[in-house]
Amino acid sequence: MEVVAVPSIPKQAHLYTSADEVINSLLDLRPEKWGLPPFQDWIKDTLPLEPWHIGGPVVKGFGRGSKVLGIPTANLSTEGYGSLLSEHPSGVYFGWAGLSKRGVFKMVMSIGWNPYFNNTEKTIEPWLLHNFDEDFYGEELRLIIVGYIRPEANFSSLQSLIEKIHHDRKVAEEALDLPLFSKYKDDPYLKSST
Repeated sequence: MEVVAVPSIPKQAHLYTSADEVINSLLDLRPEKWGLPPFQDWIKDTLPLEPWHIGGPVVKGFGRGSKVLGIPTANLSTEGYGSLLSEHPSGVYFGWAGLSKRGVFKMVMSIGWNPYFNNTEKTIEPWLLHNFDEDFYGEELRLIIVGYIRPEANFSSLQSLIEKIHHDRKVAEEALDLPLFSKYKDDPYLKSST
């Protein structure tokens, strides 16, 4: 028998050393690794999801997105989203972002503990795939998440982390051009204001 473990408690993979593989969630199960037929629902390296929404004012993060990674994120507070975040495993997601004063943009985001930086709490870090001339802290940001790319992972170097994030961007940008995902750009939630 081969065993794939899915720990119910975050950051506890080290407790499952007897398993053949430890994955973050069932979203990450790849049956083809075990000689079984692959799932048919993955499209262009993405897994379509039932869309879900999250939003709030853009808050200051750890200051590493722009400064350390060269990847500016528009962070959201996790306050009030504990239940929603527990329903969605840590990982890299994509979808559409609506800024109340600027419009709607493609986005890719990390939800989780960012193992490379060893966060002690779960974060929501969307990267809006557009070049902005200025920061927009405090502006209302609304997200519709339509797909999943990969589990969060640790990296051996900062450079390998940056390269993977840029790859995630490419995957998200291409997927969001597909009709399956592009139709959500007009979701009324993205254009509502508080």
